[in-house]
Amino acid sequence: MIAFKHIHMTLAFITIIGFLVRSVWLFKQSPMLNKKWVKITPHVIDTLLLTSGIVLLATWYGGVVTSWLAIKLVMIVLYIVFGIVAFKTQSAAIRGTSFTLAIISFATILYLARIKPALW
Repeated sequence: MIAFKHIHMTLAFITIIGFLVRSVWLFKQSPMLNKKWVKITPHVIDTLLLTSGIVLLATWYGGVVTSWLAIKLVMIVLYIVFGIVAFKTQSAAIRGTSFTLAIISFATILYLARIKPALW
């Protein structure tokens, strides 16, 4: 099961690196964003990441969602929403704000995964 946790952590790393690279391309208006593999790969990686997270939840926590894990799940949804807004909007101000909020959401996810605080 430790190997599965490492797979999950590796996928999280690949996800954020991919998001950052695609964001640089977005801000530079690179034609790379129009490549088919660039559009498909993040969905595949994120699906594997979410699947591995669900498997870890089911096996390590018996399916019990703790307070820190519930907040982490909310932050994952926010990360996805902010990422979508950043890539779909034409407004530079909204794009920059959404990018920043996506990064903050991801950082919060990492913090919660690392610290696992007893919130209530």
